Amino acid sequence: MITYNFSYAQVDLDKGLQAFDAKNYKQAFSTLKPYAEKGNCLAQYVIGFSYQYGLSVTTNDSLARHWLLLAAEQKQTNAMGPLAANLMSASDEQPDYIIKAYMWAVLAAEYLPSQRMASTRYVIKGYLKPEQLDAANKLIDEYKLKWKDKQNCPQ
Repeated sequence: MITYNFSYAQVDLDKGLQAFDAKNYKQAFSTLKPYAEKGNCLAQYVIGFSYQYGLSVTTNDSLARHWLLLAAEQKQTNAMGPLAANLMSASDEQPDYIIKAYMWAVLAAEYLPSQRMASTRYVIKGYLKPEQLDAANKLIDEYKLKWKDKQNCPQ
């Protein structure tokens, strides 16, 4: 369930999130897409998740990656795990994706308690060469520093 706390009223955004929680994915997608396009990280997560799992739209890994990345970059923690899985599955075609997949899996576990029990980061780590692991750890440190005083995007 997605919970949210806004200091200002955005009735359509709330309706879109409620539709998503109620599994009315078609209404959620059409209501939230304009918010995602305007940079709302929670809406971007929902749109990316919808593309990743084919909820009211045709599954599209590239569009899922696009929207999940936009959300994750804003510290939308729910987007990080699915983004890691998406990047890992695409790493055969784009070898550098495996570094980012590991990074997002580690960051998901760092910032989202429910991801701490997930084994994704350990599985991905097993595929990394030492130099890739070093590169990923450097990226992780950069994100942690960049996000040091930043609040998580609403859940």
